[in-house]
Amino acid sequence: MIKMRLISKGILVGLLAVSLTACSSGTKETSTKKANGDKNYKIKMTYNSGLCQAPFQMALKNGYFEEEGLKYNLIKSEGHGNDLIASGKADTFTGMLPSVIQQIDNGVNLRMTVGVHTGCLKVVAKASSNIKKIEDLKGKKVGVPGLATPPAVITYRALASKGIGVTPENMQVEFVVYNQSELQLALQNGSVDAIAASDPVGAILEKSGVGRVILDTTKDPEYKDEFCCVSFLRPGFVEEHPELAEKYTRALMKGAQYVEDHPEEVAKYQIEKKLVSNTDLELNTALLKSYNFVSSVKGGKEALRRNFEDLRKLKLIKNDTDINKVVDKVYVEFKGLK
Repeated sequence: MIKMRLISKGILVGLLAVSLTACSSGTKETSTKKANGDKNYKIKMTYNSGLCQAPFQMALKNGYFEEEGLKYNLIKSEGHGNDLIASGKADTFTGMLPSVIQQIDNGVNLRMTVGVHTGCLKVVAKASSNIKKIEDLKGKKVGVPGLATPPAVITYRALASKGIGVTPENMQVEFVVYNQSELQLALQNGSVDAIAASDPVGAILEKSGVGRVILDTTKDPEYKDEFCCVSFLRPGFVEEHPELAEKYTRALMKGAQYVEDHPEEVAKYQIEKKLVSNTDLELNTALLKSYNFVSSVKGGKEALRRNFEDLRKLKLIKNDTDINKVVDKVYVEFKGLK
């Protein structure tokens, strides 16, 4: 009996040693596999044209992604980056925050990591009209590129803050959808009393004397510090490659800071490389100068929360949405970034 116990104990010790060795080997193997996975993984980055894409464009031009040791493939998105992320065809995209609030509320799975810049949305009335402020739009027609687009959303929010009804039960403004290219003509020929658009449309109309800007998110006290454009990432990419996601975000922030420090140089580069449709260097430079390109993790999270809160008040998202839970799920904060 004693001999049997000794043998059992010996077997147990042996098995324990084997088990510990196996665990140690497995941990090392997993760690090595992950490191190699990060080293070999090519991030699927979407790119787009336009003023707002300047931070990504500069990160690409100046080699900030390479500085972070990242490998990547570029995918042209032309405004559909979020759809590419949602479908798993892309890992990253920089775009306007208001465009995804309803999508997220309806179950689209996205992650955000930083507010990239402020500004870039305007509401413009005809210069010859008596519309001089946002509340003057009560009872008027407003042209928008889509009812769930960022220009439309910011208009809803601004009108509601002035007590103008924009809910389904109390709609005091008529919104008319036009293609982006048709908005300017709709304002000029009087089809609408005002239009809401992203830059540079509003700025061009103002400079030409055709339009009067009645809401400018770069100046309005309510919105001038709110980040409109943020970094979107595919959830699986963040979960499987968190270090790469952090490095990507850091490179994008470097690109944004470069735009903040060199707006005229960036505007010139965008025109030369045909990255923007408007070729007015003076106007583009002025617009880039008017935005705040000092990117912020905290600022991006606050912008996400504010958009959700306002859209819930407007009944554009579900009334029972737990905003804190959604924000905590969607927004990823890396310890090394602020």
